[in-house]
Amino acid sequence: MAAPKAHAVCSASAAHRWIPCPGSVALSGLYPGGSSTIYADEGTLAHEAAEQLIKTDKVTAKHIKKIDSFYEEHPELKGNSSDMIEYLEEYAAYVKEEYAKELKEDPAAQLLTEQKVDLSRWIPEGFGTSDVVIVRKGRAHIIDLKYGKGVRVEAEENAQLMLYALGALDEIDMIYEVNEVEITIYQPRLDNISSATYFADDLYGWGHNVAQPAAKKAMEGVAEFKAGEWCTFCPARKECRTRADHFLQLRELKNKGLLTPAEISEVLKLSDGLVKWADDVKEGALSRALEGEEFPGYKVVEGRSNRKYSGTDEEIVKQCIGAGYDRALLFETKLLTVSNMEKLMGKKQFADVLGLYIEKPPGKPTLVPDTDKRPAIVGNNAADDFADID
Repeated sequence: MAAPKAHAVCSASAAHRWIPCPGSVALSGLYPGGSSTIYADEGTLAHEAAEQLIKTDKVTAKHIKKIDSFYEEHPELKGNSSDMIEYLEEYAAYVKEEYAKELKEDPAAQLLTEQKVDLSRWIPEGFGTSDVVIVRKGRAHIIDLKYGKGVRVEAEENAQLMLYALGALDEIDMIYEVNEVEITIYQPRLDNISSATYFADDLYGWGHNVAQPAAKKAMEGVAEFKAGEWCTFCPARKECRTRADHFLQLRELKNKGLLTPAEISEVLKLSDGLVKWADDVKEGALSRALEGEEFPGYKVVEGRSNRKYSGTDEEIVKQCIGAGYDRALLFETKLLTVSNMEKLMGKKQFADVLGLYIEKPPGKPTLVPDTDKRPAIVGNNAADDFADID
């Protein structure tokens, strides 16, 4: 593989990666094909609908048709326009509530959507689009819609939103004398609303002392690498040596008898990422093997598959009835899940009709980092208390 050359773009959306790992920008340039994914396309449709809801309280029939056509083309996403709009109506209501709060403080407050922000002070040729900017004298609120549900996104130290906040400050600071900026991630499909507040001076300091130097290194192709959770979506993640070294440090634990609690903690910190790394390496090796590259001790074979009907439902039913089977025997029915029942009725009616019949038993005990916001289970008999949970 050729030596990496500096890539032309440091995107704000990838700032969480190139700030700690500037070399990832040049390394990612070895993996072209930045074509949009279906998840990104879904997010684009959601953002377009959200803007319409904020501005007009409705989504155009044309856009609804576009959403439904998209989901028909991608049934694996199991989505539809009704579900999307229901989620986005909640988001739009939240934005308007936040705007109403600021109007009470300052009647001259403004609500701006899809606001273009210039980031070139910190990133060469850098720019972005902030979903919502609410601004009044002394204060700004940056709100970002994340329609994805694969990864929970937090606002605290979120480099993308901090850059957007800096871009917005550049535009509005002279007029509104902003000294405080709140940034919020709104992730409706995970019921996640995460916020963090910064002083404007602190944001400027972070921009000049952290983001700007990292962008300079990245654009110059400086081979400075660091592995971490930001590797998850890096184009080079399947073959990156720095990421491999990050996990292979576990070799230092060999030939030491039983692991100590401190050593087990180190393994736990790496465990989730270790599994993902191994899967990424395997996926990358398969892609290269399919192109003809050989890996000692491995070969490509046809995997297991499950049987499926090759005809339509109507054809299958007709054949079975013709063979003497009653139609009623050919189908299975069961009650909708709690989540699907709530979607069917809507949250309010669901609570009115079935509220007394819904319970949420305690979840199965899970070992997590102490930075997790959930309260710890205390007491020596926790194992007995949760013994009946599947």
